[in-house]
Amino acid sequence: MPADLIFVNGPIITVDDTHPTAEAIAVLGKRIVRVGSDAEVRAEAGPATRIIDLGGRALLPGFNDNHTHPMAFGESLSSIDATPEAAPTLAALQDAFRRAAAQPPGSGALGDAGDGWLQARGYDDTRLDVHRHPTRYDLDEATGNRPAVLVRTCGHLAVANSAALARAGVTRTTTDPVGGQVDRDESGEPTGLLRETAMGLVRSLVPRPTRARIKAHLRAAGARFLAYGITSVGEAAIRTSDEMAAYQELARDGELPMRVFMMMLIDDTLEPLAKLGLQTGFGNDWLRIGPAKLFQDGSGGGRTAAMFVDYRNDPGNRGITIYDQEGLDDRFARAHRAGFQLAAHAIGDRAITMILDAYERAFGDEPAPRRHRARIEHAGMCTPAILNRMERLGIVTVPQPAFVHYLGDSYLENFTPEQLALSYPARSWFDRGIVAAASSDVPVVPCDPFVNLRAAVTRCTQDGHLMGPDQKVTVEEAVRMFTRNGAYASFEKHVKGAIAPGMLADLVVLDRDPRRVPPEDLHTLHAEMTVIDGRIVHQL
Repeated sequence: MPADLIFVNGPIITVDDTHPTAEAIAVLGKRIVRVGSDAEVRAEAGPATRIIDLGGRALLPGFNDNHTHPMAFGESLSSIDATPEAAPTLAALQDAFRRAAAQPPGSGALGDAGDGWLQARGYDDTRLDVHRHPTRYDLDEATGNRPAVLVRTCGHLAVANSAALARAGVTRTTTDPVGGQVDRDESGEPTGLLRETAMGLVRSLVPRPTRARIKAHLRAAGARFLAYGITSVGEAAIRTSDEMAAYQELARDGELPMRVFMMMLIDDTLEPLAKLGLQTGFGNDWLRIGPAKLFQDGSGGGRTAAMFVDYRNDPGNRGITIYDQEGLDDRFARAHRAGFQLAAHAIGDRAITMILDAYERAFGDEPAPRRHRARIEHAGMCTPAILNRMERLGIVTVPQPAFVHYLGDSYLENFTPEQLALSYPARSWFDRGIVAAASSDVPVVPCDPFVNLRAAVTRCTQDGHLMGPDQKVTVEEAVRMFTRNGAYASFEKHVKGAIAPGMLADLVVLDRDPRRVPPEDLHTLHAEMTVIDGRIVHQL
């Protein structure tokens, strides 16, 4: 049967170790059917075959962003934009809230979260002109009597105004929740800053989006993914049945923009799924159940990642742990017995060590723990001992190279050079044979894969500093982190992540060959065409 699509006349980076490069490829239906020379592939053409002349542009497997928050990403697109690019000063941030507060509640205006609430996301205190967290009083000046919440870029801290704190009943006598902290001034009064689980005191009152709204958020996020050549993502936190149903309905109706595997939060979804006998791998090539996951600490930039020693610029602070060791051991043992791949958010070295302890106890005396591909999401601050254990257990790490670019300058303030030498240590992972599946964690930072590639190859921060420069990888290795390794991490290496016969026809055409671009210019690449299932879903 003649091919539907043929790509010729451009560098083809297959990420297939047996055939690393090719002159042309042919696609029939949803699959790649031929990879080889120009003559071999053109022989697959028929009268209706569309031949795409790359004209020197590069063809790669579609990018796999292995850890994202598509629902939160889509929601952020309709929230007040508090990112440093949009609001670099406290005054600009207040002006953005002021504009939103001037619109009537329920108008659907930017930042209107329902029931009078205003919602913003993306501020970074280290890049704000005042170089501090905003306070409740800063927000009060701009929001009047409307409750408002401002989420930090990392998603692990938030600022609530006085109206929001009043609705939540947060006062000077409020006790810090387990795994969280309410920041207070010298007199004991809450400043408005809420860390980790303490955010739930206020955010639990913000109206949850309806299923229809969640689907709209996923469509909006999906359009952005496709524009970057991202064809597969990991959804890093499924909490409710409505969230899972929104994904299922989009997939059922053929409206899910990108392939998705879903991480199920253990405390919210494990028990009902386990009772039904569902486990990791259930689903199809578009939507499947992924790992059972939990959050164990916070963020490095926000100084809530759990460390063994004090932060260099915050004496007495070693971050926050969400669970004690017994709680971790119990949850992962139950998830493992129920047939789930294991995953945990862990950035600090103390948090990572606790997760590794729990994984080892869950696997017990099993002879081949590597086959379980237990994941550590982020895996930010490693040590030689941690690396040794990762290698022995076959841990899959899921870092965000773009953290170096967007958040690296705050890391340079918070951590010592010795700690940063093994921060998100991609070079060490590759050298030890530890699989690293890269991601963006959007909306924590943008999902631009080309900034991610640049950061992985250069280890250069936004302000031009180097962060752990010995952890640089090659362009080819960085591409592998976003393609083949991502497929391995979700047990899908047999169907995607490489250009080879039989693989799903998920492809991206870049305007240039990333191997021929100076490393410092990798962020200037563009995705000119994105293909999923042999269908062109984005084209410039």
